[in-house]
Formats: sequence, structure tokens, C-alpha cells
Amino acid sequence: MSNVGGKGIIEYSETLVADNISTASADGIAWLNSSDGGTAFARAVAAARGLHVAGITAATNAHLHEFAGDLLQFFAQNGYCMVEVLMQLDIITTVAFNFGFNDDQLEDGDTLPVELSGVAWTSNAATFCGLVFDTNADNDEVHCFWVDDDIDTVTAIANLRMRGASLEAAKWCYMRVELHDRGSGNGARAVFHLQCNGKTFEKTFDTTVDRDVGLCWYLGVENRDAVAHAIYILAPGWEQAIDD
Repeated sequence: MSNVGGKGIIEYSETLVADNISTASADGIAWLNSSDGGTAFARAVAAARGLHVAGITAATNAHLHEFAGDLLQFFAQNGYCMVEVLMQLDIITTVAFNFGFNDDQLEDGDTLPVELSGVAWTSNAATFCGLVFDTNADNDEVHCFWVDDDIDTVTAIANLRMRGASLEAAKWCYMRVELHDRGSGNGARAVFHLQCNGKTFEKTFDTTVDRDVGLCWYLGVENRDAVAHAIYILAPGWEQAIDD
């Protein structure tokens, strides 16, 4: 459902009452999905989760599952943009995920927009701003990250790391990323918010993300070994200020 609030912000919270998920853009489609195999993202119902989106990766190393908004609709220069989701993984070992704003709806079975091995970043997207978790990293905790115009942030990894932000299997994790405009000539300010294991984490950075680049809502999950992972998504949503 959507509405225009009194403060000039459009809000959208996906109820999943309509089947609006597909592999390609079309009338009535709000969300796109892509997978290398396994069970693609689709609406599902379970007693413990109610109406939600579910997908299962194949038991194949580097298998990628993606779920994304169908449009590059977010621009920092609008003043304010936010994406959010509740996500659950049945297994939190041998896995990586990205959540946030991406410059491509689907990486088309290639690889995640951002990967972290040891303490070394690899960005495959030209522009991405969001949360990164990768069990190939030295620390199995969630990190903040951004890249713009193929140039990675030079912020120290110790500052990007959300210390203590480790996920718990089969438990909901709430993630939210915000972009705030800082005016002409300045990159967007980003606020990264995470709730997991009964803890809340938040970090804010002045990023290099251009205010005029189009971005979409993005979630990608990739295997780090030949182990299948079940992925559950609830309440994907977003907010966007109306540009005067």
C-alpha cells in the first residue's frame, strides 16, 4: 500500500496480497527476482511467518538469489530515500548478502554487488550503498559499505563494521538504509540501521554517492559453499521524499 504523507514523503509497504513478483518488468510488477537455480523467490505462507516471500538457493557454491524493486527510482537529490526489510536465513554460515540501494535491479546471476573476503572489498556494482554480510570476511558481522562511479569508500573497515552485529539462524533481522541529500557537489549522507539478536545498531556516514544517480531497492544472497540456504522476506518497503 502507498500514501503521500503530510510531510511530502511517499511511503510504500509491500503487503504481498497481490502477486507482483516476476523475472522481468511488466504492468502490475513491482518486484523482480533472479536465481541461478534452486527455488526462485515467490509468495509463500507458513504458520510461523504468515504471508511472505521465500526462496531456496541450490546447494552450489556462489549461487546467487536476488530480489529487487523494478525501477531505478531513488535519487538522493530528492532529499530523502529509505529502503527496509525483514529477512530471515535458515543457515547463517557459508553465506553472504547485500541489502540497500543498487544501480542495477538484477546482477543477472553474476555475483553480489559487493563482496568481502578477509578485509578486502570487491565491488562489482558501479554504485551501491548498503549493508554487507559475508562469511568469507575475517569478522562474520554486518558491515556498511558504499561505492560510487566504481570507486570504493576508503573508510577504514574497522569503522564500517557493526561490532557485535552477527545474525542468528531462523530469526528475523530488520535492515534499513537511508540516503539524505547534502546539496550540490556533496555525496549523500547514509544512515545504516540494523536490528538482530535483540540488539540495535546504527551508523551514519557522509558518502561519495552522487545525488543524481538512479538506484533501486535491492537484496541479494549468495552461497559461500555447496550448502542450500532458505531465505525469507517480510515487509519490503521504502520511502521517498517528493522533490519540489
